[in-house]
Amino acid sequence: MKNITIIGSGSFGCALAHVFSKNNNVKIWSYTKEEKESINNNHECLYVKDIKLSNNVVCYDSIEESLIDSDIVVLVVPSNSIRNMCIEIKKYYKNQQIVLASKGLENEKLLSEVVQEELNVDPSVIIGPTFAKDVGTDKKSYIELSGNKDLIDILIDDNFIINYNEDKIGLEVAGALKNVITILYSFVETLDYGMNYNSYCFIEGLNEIKKIGISLGAKENTFYSLGTLGDLFGTIKSKQSRNNQAGELLAKGKTLDEIKKEVGTTIEGLDTLKSVINIIEDKKLDCPLITKLYNIIYNNESKESIIQ
Repeated sequence: MKNITIIGSGSFGCALAHVFSKNNNVKIWSYTKEEKESINNNHECLYVKDIKLSNNVVCYDSIEESLIDSDIVVLVVPSNSIRNMCIEIKKYYKNQQIVLASKGLENEKLLSEVVQEELNVDPSVIIGPTFAKDVGTDKKSYIELSGNKDLIDILIDDNFIINYNEDKIGLEVAGALKNVITILYSFVETLDYGMNYNSYCFIEGLNEIKKIGISLGAKENTFYSLGTLGDLFGTIKSKQSRNNQAGELLAKGKTLDEIKKEVGTTIEGLDTLKSVINIIEDKKLDCPLITKLYNIIYNNESKESIIQ
């Protein structure tokens, strides 16, 4: 039994707390009073009430308190918060193992690179087609881990199955970019260009993920695994996905501000799209679908340009 600190009390942070607390001691750090009170007083996730938490799971709003006696720190905050969270953690860091469960990019950097820069440690990553409500209500879920294999025996559960994948770069790239391709797929599906074009966007979207990943050092065969192709498929098919919702609203003519207000929480694909376009340009990659989506969202090109 290990002492695990989860940094982030959103729906997926709570889902992981639900799973990990079955065999470990778990503490959660929260940014908001409302999330903290929901966990400590009601023993449930504020955003997904079906996710119930053990009475032994305690939430803190102090990074220092949450890290006391911790063996493992799991980062489950939005990608644009990873660096600032690591800067705060560094003040109290005592060589705990770091597990990265966030997906995204920081400008042109993988999130694991950000963690390395701030904490001087190479984190493990867990990525897969997992959704908070499913994980937090004990639906059978499969996920991939890259990094320290010993973590699998600590974090695994009968309904939370962890497979090992040696290609951390590939997992991280796919985990970030599947959110972008999900926005794209939902966008064209809502515009009703037909199943053939939907299928084309799915396959070509995967090819563009693979092309970007290989340019950053990933292995080609990684992009057909559970944590890559499986994650892309699961996110595209799930109506729980915020990126799926964003693509649909974009196709219906909503502005970015309206989309963010309606979806209500972080939409990682929108931030990742701004980051990955820099990689595409710097490495001179041919990624027409991602480029078109970027121009539609951020350069006010017409929706119809996606099919031209």
